[in-house]
Amino acid sequence: MKFVCAVFVPLFLAFPVSLEAQSTDHQLVPDFAQLFLNLDTRPTRTYFLDYQRSFDPSGGHLQGIQRFGESGLYLSGSTETHSYMALADAKSKRIVSVDSLMPAPFRHAGGFQIYDHYLAVGIEDNQKRTVSVVHIYDLNASNPWSNPVYSVKRTGEYQRVTAGAVGLTAYRQKIWLLVANWDSKNLDIYTCPEAEFYRGTAEFTLEISINTDSEPRSSWSDPEWHSYQNINLFTDQKDQLYLIGTTKIDDEKHVADLYQLILGNSPARIRKLSSKFFYPGKTVDFKAAAGLVVTADGYLELLAAPYQLEGETRIEVFSHSQRPAN
Repeated sequence: MKFVCAVFVPLFLAFPVSLEAQSTDHQLVPDFAQLFLNLDTRPTRTYFLDYQRSFDPSGGHLQGIQRFGESGLYLSGSTETHSYMALADAKSKRIVSVDSLMPAPFRHAGGFQIYDHYLAVGIEDNQKRTVSVVHIYDLNASNPWSNPVYSVKRTGEYQRVTAGAVGLTAYRQKIWLLVANWDSKNLDIYTCPEAEFYRGTAEFTLEISINTDSEPRSSWSDPEWHSYQNINLFTDQKDQLYLIGTTKIDDEKHVADLYQLILGNSPARIRKLSSKFFYPGKTVDFKAAAGLVVTADGYLELLAAPYQLEGETRIEVFSHSQRPAN
């Protein structure tokens, strides 16, 4: 199946902000799995972001978080009436804008990922659960939310075609777009040629579908697959493709799990490599918003946020204690 379109999405709740053209770093780290294992399990940095409430958050919560450039932090969220994206500035320690993505019924913007200067997020009708759309936005555009550069619409059976967690990366001359449905039961992976993606002429093709319930688990580090709030995609110099899933289990344990996507087999498989528990401070919750990024200096950062934007929104960063000071 192939998908390509661009649609207009009206702006809602905005405050002036100016970001110069920039991108996330997309260098290939030598060994992604080892960097993940070396992440500190307690916060290495904490931000308190000033926020003046400007809309009613009822019926939803924060869903995902990513860093953009040196100081930009994006947070996706849902409400009863709109899906939205908030932008924070870590330097000035404030939420600088909150923009609508789509009105209800597309009220639920889920976990997302930024690759280079592109942000991919799934937006769904979380009540009917039979339709969703994945938008890819160019963050260097003057008003990215008004015109996504790519859209993938998903319709079908109840819960099968939702889009609660989305990952995005480049691998082997392709752009890879991962979409996890309700409770992350199924993983759909769409691809397009990387060169065409950057030219704005690509068409995404559904290449891989994985039913996680039927995955063989004898080679996994442990047999548990969870309902992940966020799933991010990464590669490294070892030419491997990885998934990181984050969530909270047993109402108290904040976890990030590392998987390898194995493409040599037919069909493609996932294999669990390791699991790590993290210990955030008060209000921060992996069941709400957590996301992994590669920094410009080649380290990993796991970011986490609370359920809602608050007067002082607490953001925690889990990185490497031996990382040189910036």
